[in-house]
Amino acid sequence: MDTTKVEDFYTVLLESTQLIKNDLDSTFIEAFIETGENIIDNGKIHIENNLPKPETRDKLKKMYASLSIDDLSLEEKKKAIQMILINTVKEEQLQVNHQPTPDGIGVILSYFIDLFYEKDEALHLADLSVGTGNLLYTLFTTLFSNNSKIKLTGVDNDDLLISLASTVSGLLNIPIQLMHQDALQPLLLDPVDLMVSDLPIGYYPKDVDSDAFKTGFEEGYSYSHYLLIEQGFNYLKENGYAFYLLPTNVFESEEVKSLLQYVHSVGHVQAIIHMPHEWFSSPKSRKSLFIVQKKGDQSKQVSEVLVSTVPSLNDQNAFKEFILDIKEWKKDQQI
Repeated sequence: MDTTKVEDFYTVLLESTQLIKNDLDSTFIEAFIETGENIIDNGKIHIENNLPKPETRDKLKKMYASLSIDDLSLEEKKKAIQMILINTVKEEQLQVNHQPTPDGIGVILSYFIDLFYEKDEALHLADLSVGTGNLLYTLFTTLFSNNSKIKLTGVDNDDLLISLASTVSGLLNIPIQLMHQDALQPLLLDPVDLMVSDLPIGYYPKDVDSDAFKTGFEEGYSYSHYLLIEQGFNYLKENGYAFYLLPTNVFESEEVKSLLQYVHSVGHVQAIIHMPHEWFSSPKSRKSLFIVQKKGDQSKQVSEVLVSTVPSLNDQNAFKEFILDIKEWKKDQQI
């Protein structure tokens, strides 16, 4: 990876976003979407109500002319955009459920997808709470960029985040079908091979039909993360896997018994993997990976659910040992 190219692309993205933000008096996200769309459109500047101002347009033209996006690799573009998304979190003070999944977590998830899922050439990968799309794009970049038969689908009910995900997909030239709707309503979604999500945590602000959702609570609002896991199973193919990021403390709560009971009725819990502790500022903010599989003629419940913690990535030897141990566990479990 050429770090100079990454820095140059990041600088153009950041400075052009700030120019548009100041000129249009918009949010950072709106301005980034605007400059991203300009770059995708070969530097053609979108003008509405005579904005941006002519002097701002001149500055933007020079910035875009200095950039040759086709000379950047997918990894280089992805790195620069990850840096911009970090800026977005700071500028917009995004709530936790709207923050992009860090690339590091996406890379760890890609290791487990590679370990658990025997990739077919044709593959449908979906995220029912896609947000900025960063998790799907990290997985695509890490695992599937050479697979011409992969299909990506993302669903989200936030129009601004869907627009951002669309712009990022255009900059990265990663094809994706984005659906702007409530993922807990019926979806026009083809059966999915792999379901992934960094799940939003909290209560779903509507009553749910207990006949439609087994994970709904009998009284009061239900947990949106439980409902989304259940909805994921509804669209997952038999034998398909789902990889969900959840706060570690979800697995320590009394209510998790009802979620596990539902999962065991339709699938198998295969692993719970805790992310490296040093990635989180407090025990409350720690996340874990919940790996489940839908029942089918080629699936089975492992006799020993894998529960483990990813070691510090600064210790490469420990990480290699960790991966080897999981491969050995998988061999022993015959999955």
